[in-house]
Amino acid sequence: MQKILSLLLLLFCGNNILQAQNNCNCNQITQQQVDELRSNYDSASIYQIISKLYQSNDKNCLVIAYNIEINYLLPKKKFDIALEIIQKQEKLINSLSCKKELITYSYLNYSNYYKLSQDYEGLSKYAFKALETAEANNDKKKEFKAITFIVFLNTRQNQHEKNWDYVKRAEKIILNLDEDYSFAVNYSWLAFEYEQKYSTTGRRTLMDSAVMYAKKAQSAAFKRNDYVEIIRCFRVFESYAASKEDYRKAILYSDSAIYFSKKVKTPNNPSALYLSKALDYQDLKEFNEAQKWVDTSIYYAEKFEGRTPATLVLYAQAAKLFEAAGNLPRTISTLKLYTKLKDSVFQQQRLEKINELEQKYQKSKNEKTIKELAQQKSIYLLLALAGLLGVAAIAFFLRQQSLKHKKNILETEQRLNRARMNPHFFFNALTTLQKFALRDNDGQAMASNLSKFSNIMRETLESTYKEYVTIEQEIDFLNEYLEVQKIRFPQTFSYEVVADKELEIDELQIPAMIIQPFVENSIEHGFVGVDYAGKIAVHFAKDNKELLIQITDNGKGLNTTAKENNEHISRASQIIKDRIYLLNIKLKTKAGFSIDNAQFTENNSTGNGVIVKIHLPLLYKNQTNT
Repeated sequence: MQKILSLLLLLFCGNNILQAQNNCNCNQITQQQVDELRSNYDSASIYQIISKLYQSNDKNCLVIAYNIEINYLLPKKKFDIALEIIQKQEKLINSLSCKKELITYSYLNYSNYYKLSQDYEGLSKYAFKALETAEANNDKKKEFKAITFIVFLNTRQNQHEKNWDYVKRAEKIILNLDEDYSFAVNYSWLAFEYEQKYSTTGRRTLMDSAVMYAKKAQSAAFKRNDYVEIIRCFRVFESYAASKEDYRKAILYSDSAIYFSKKVKTPNNPSALYLSKALDYQDLKEFNEAQKWVDTSIYYAEKFEGRTPATLVLYAQAAKLFEAAGNLPRTISTLKLYTKLKDSVFQQQRLEKINELEQKYQKSKNEKTIKELAQQKSIYLLLALAGLLGVAAIAFFLRQQSLKHKKNILETEQRLNRARMNPHFFFNALTTLQKFALRDNDGQAMASNLSKFSNIMRETLESTYKEYVTIEQEIDFLNEYLEVQKIRFPQTFSYEVVADKELEIDELQIPAMIIQPFVENSIEHGFVGVDYAGKIAVHFAKDNKELLIQITDNGKGLNTTAKENNEHISRASQIIKDRIYLLNIKLKTKAGFSIDNAQFTENNSTGNGVIVKIHLPLLYKNQTNT
């Protein structure tokens, strides 16, 4: 990504050299040399041209020489040297009669410096200065470049709603530019921004536009063997195919991106390409392939980046993938890596969780060994009692029926473990918290949000072996979960989780993780595309001699819900069916539930929402073993 930005600035500068007017131009470099410099991106080629410009004794050419060198040094993170040259360039430009025409170069270079050094206050200052001077000079290419910095800044500050006007403004500029060496870069940037807008709104037409622009960018990129932009375009195509659930085609696009990544001359990090491929295989439920490619992604991430925040997010995603695949040892080892990287915040809680997973794994191994030995003993016993075939056959039949019944229970429990909280939630929540940290630099708020997130992860992992929780614990969990979701979707919804005063919430118990899937469905799908404030209400009450739990939202409802939402409701329904099945089997109860449309009118909120009613027996701590 850094190379792409540096190339864009480098070529952008070269083009403006050729188009400069009056006495502000530099005649020591041609368009052909600029193109050759881009296609042969190495230090020898760059410094050969820089040396020529330095020797020209033309101050305008010296400005361009500084510009090229700055944008060569910044992606290599040689920030001190680059800043020194930027300051020299600014001083030189201020001494020239062409200051008005050339000063935007300086502002763009400062913007790039502050962007790559992650100083967003400095980036904000100079990006807007660059935009102002570009507008004054009616320089559309520099105006576009300034806009890309502002869009990046808003994204990092989690102010996505500000971006769309700038993107549309940049789109208008791009569509009116002649096709040149920057054509592929410009259109691939536009395709990426449309894809990002689609990811936050779900509007299919946005993804269609992203693909259209990516095709234009890729066509131009193939003409110039611009492998970096070819790769970016294939990533857009992969995202499009995945959004349509055509995961086979998505994998083909990922393979194409990986193929062209090997043609890039400078070292590059293909980790994200392999992760996309792994997630596509995960969606296909082909977990062996998914695990293979996520391992490759981790390898390249550690090779090129070390253990950075981006690698931390990768570890979290990989751990969920291994868990979905039922690979508990790899889940444990990946969580250990995650813990080591994040130990300043999570260390004690994560170590406890890993120890619990290890104990569970060892217990599972021991039980399996015992079961195998018991089965062998049964076989020998049957052989020894061959003379009592009739009796043995009846005993065997009864035993098989019992085992089948136990198998159904075990399969139900395993299905529940696999259906724990959506893995995309953890990935998206971590990304949001990272953006929050970069944006606000508020240690206390960040620590509070991380504490909520860690509690959610702890409760989710513990629920794999904790059968029941108190209503009080469930209320605390839901409040923390909803608060983290509000960080991801600010001003999208409000919520209320209450229990009648007559309930002994510290003594009454319910099955773990029985409510969260429906709350998640309301947030992730029920409120998508609505033009009013969402509302979620969870209410615990006594109904005769039963506990009644009502989960209500004012979203789109069942009849107007998209296919994806229906599938999610089916997933939530299956989870509660499994939970109630186990509860009724073990405790001989008659628990049940219902899902239906409901007109939501609470607190003046309106909408054709969904209401879920769950009827459970009144279970107290002294009635269960948990």
